[in-house]
Amino acid sequence: MADSVTAKVLRFDPSVDAAPAYKSYDVPWQEDESGFMTGLQVLHVVNEQENLGYDFCCRSGLCGRCSMVIDAESRLACWTRIEPGEHTFEPLPGFPVVRDLVVDRSRAYNKILKVTPQTQTVDPIVKLKNIDKDLWWNTLERINMCRECMCCYSVCTALQTNDKWSSFAGPAAMMVIAQHYLDTKDQSDRLAQSVFEGVFDCVQCGNCTKVCPSGITITELIGDMQKAAETRGLKPATA
Repeated sequence: MADSVTAKVLRFDPSVDAAPAYKSYDVPWQEDESGFMTGLQVLHVVNEQENLGYDFCCRSGLCGRCSMVIDAESRLACWTRIEPGEHTFEPLPGFPVVRDLVVDRSRAYNKILKVTPQTQTVDPIVKLKNIDKDLWWNTLERINMCRECMCCYSVCTALQTNDKWSSFAGPAAMMVIAQHYLDTKDQSDRLAQSVFEGVFDCVQCGNCTKVCPSGITITELIGDMQKAAETRGLKPATA
């Protein structure tokens, strides 16, 4: 077994580089009680060798800031298990590259803000309705664990392949809508909102669910809203 990691990093500084290019770094294997290194640990060593653009904060899978593509899969670097051998590190696709592995996620963040993430009510809430235990623990609480890492946006077929950025709010924003659609205290018509925000642009590819570090069943929840909207006669004729 190799006693080191070869980190093949896609480097790009738009201010000086004409195009992205891969550069490889030899990272000595750092054995500890876990028996493996994380992707973030590897990048820390690379950064000691040569200044590297990458982002992180909590180092424990909570903040979502270290999301990137490692070995062709969108994931959190701090949660990615790295074994000795060659591994490729690339920025999330679908976003402008700021530098190296750092991307500008603002257009995805703006979509989340646009769908009104706060609870909407018409009348003052005097008494909260009970929420089913299973709904809370297995759905609403899981949605609350969204890291806003944007891994789901980077693999979304509607956005990345079909270029529906102008009409589709995207997976994470749809989960904000779904959360309030299922929440008994929200009094707005979140189902109609989901249609307005392009719920039928989702092709149910399942990519978002596969890469979600929080384990949110994004595809299933979007599918549920699609079915409910169609039952209400809200499905556009062109969808």
